[in-house]
Amino acid sequence: MTTCPKDAGRSPLRARLCSIENANRLAVQVADDAQSDTVVVRTGNPVQPYRVVLANCAVAGNIVSRTVKCSQG
Repeated sequence: MTTCPKDAGRSPLRARLCSIENANRLAVQVADDAQSDTVVVRTGNPVQPYRVVLANCAVAGNIVSRTVKCSQG
């Protein structure tokens, strides 16, 4: 699991919550709820290194991963 930048003051829960794996899981949930594509973007903030946003609102240079909404017939 990829975690936040090392910081002795951060808990294991914080490391898990701010991981790229958690951001990707959240992106899938948001895509399902919003019925729209989402992306995970890099923020540059060590406290919140990743953020999930709608794909049409993202700046291309900051995108780490993309979740495409699948249509169900």
